Amino acid sequence: MSGGAPGGRAGGGGGGGPDRWGSAVVGYAGLARPQDLVGAMPLEEVFTPAERVRSADGRTLQHWAGRLAAKRAVLRLLGVPPTAGRLGQVEVLPEPTPACRGDAACLDGHPPAVRLTGRLAGLDGPGGRIRVSLSHTARYALAVALRAARLPGEAGRSAARLPADATGSAARSLHNEEDR
Repeated sequence: MSGGAPGGRAGGGGGGGPDRWGSAVVGYAGLARPQDLVGAMPLEEVFTPAERVRSADGRTLQHWAGRLAAKRAVLRLLGVPPTAGRLGQVEVLPEPTPACRGDAACLDGHPPAVRLTGRLAGLDGPGGRIRVSLSHTARYALAVALRAARLPGEAGRSAARLPADATGSAARSLHNEEDR
C-alpha cells in the first residue's frame, strides 16, 4: 500500500510551482522484531546509529515502522529506489522546538526532522527542506514527505536534535510489510 508517486502534486504551493510529495505505508501488525520490517536488508544499514538508539529504548514496533515509512516517503519524493544504503542516507529524528530545553527530560512534542547524507545530501534543493508527517493505526504507519522552502527562522541554522542517547539502548523486535 502506498500513495503519492515520486513527483506527485499536492495542493497549491504558490509562487514556486506545485509542491512535490512522496508517501509510504508500512504494515507492522503481526510482526515481532525491527528486523522483520526491513526483511533481508541489514538493520544497521537501513537505520542510522542515532535512529537505532532513539527507536530502541522501550519503543514499540509502531515507532520503528513510522521511521521506516518516513524514510520511504522521502525516497519516493526524491524519485530514488529504497535500497538499504539509500534508506540509511535518510535520517529521521525528532527536532526540538524552541520551547524545548533540549534535554531528555523535555516533554514538549518534537516534530520529525529529515537529514540527507551521502549521495542524497543536497537533494532537498537550494534553500529547501524536506518535511515529514507521520501517523499510525494499530496495523500501519503512514508518512508523507514534502519539499518546502525553509521558513525565515530556519535560514542558516542546522537542525538541532535531541541527544541520541536520550532514549536508552535496548532494541525491541519488529516486523515489516513491503509497500505496495
